Amino acid sequence: MSMIPSQMSLSALMTTSLDQYQTQLSAMEQTLTTGNNISSPSDNPTGVASLINVNATLSSYNQYKSNITEGKTVASLANASMTQAVSIVQQISSVLVQAGGPGVTASKAKSLASQISGLEQSLLGVANTTYLGQAIFAGTTGGTTAYSVSQSTGQVVYKGNSTAPSVAAAPGVQLNTSIADPFQASTGGIFAAIQTAISDLNSNPPQFSTALGGVQTQLKNLENNAAQAGINYDQFQVMSQQVAGAVTQATNEVGAIQNINTAKLTTQYQQELNNYQVALYATSQLNQPTLAHYL
Repeated sequence: MSMIPSQMSLSALMTTSLDQYQTQLSAMEQTLTTGNNISSPSDNPTGVASLINVNATLSSYNQYKSNITEGKTVASLANASMTQAVSIVQQISSVLVQAGGPGVTASKAKSLASQISGLEQSLLGVANTTYLGQAIFAGTTGGTTAYSVSQSTGQVVYKGNSTAPSVAAAPGVQLNTSIADPFQASTGGIFAAIQTAISDLNSNPPQFSTALGGVQTQLKNLENNAAQAGINYDQFQVMSQQVAGAVTQATNEVGAIQNINTAKLTTQYQQELNNYQVALYATSQLNQPTLAHYL
């Protein structure tokens, strides 16, 4: 035999239902206010785990992005400096071609040697280019100077190491920001060739036969290193775009987990509010006193 619910039991059920509606509406209001699907781990344990993983990925790629920005600045400076260095050595080569021309006297040769000496000082300045106080062509030593003139021999000596500086640009990817000893002073290089040329022009009588050849040989080596500096910079350009894309993707994934669909949740909230108002009205009607209350 089925039981017919009493008015009091129906009232209790309706009151419980109203409490549930209020709890759900309060939760929706908080979510709409914060804009977050997850305010505490208990909201969505699985979502929290996913959010932690994606945030870790996003943090890593933001660090790679920062590394690339810094590294690209140094690579750009190295590229520009090497281009300038090639230009200076080309000027020196032109002066040596002039020195080997007809009718060049010893006095004229000394004048040209002085001109080359000035260009060599300019080249030394470029070779000691710094970024944030560190010489960019000194490898990983972190020193303020990559090249210096020996007080005893007058030769330009290299003060760095042979390890090219690099930055982490992506998982398992290191990009070189510069070149260690691109002027090859540790093995003679362009400075030794220039000093030989100056010495030859200052000799009496001046010597022209080997000076030009030595400089031009080292110029080719310098041009190769300049080309590598350009390649290094181009690699940063490409990797910068790839990592920026990874950051955008990870950011979108965080948003998909964390951020609410405002339009959808607003519709759900309105529907829940309508249901609550209907239940509230029904409860108020059920709880109105009847003649039975007074019998």
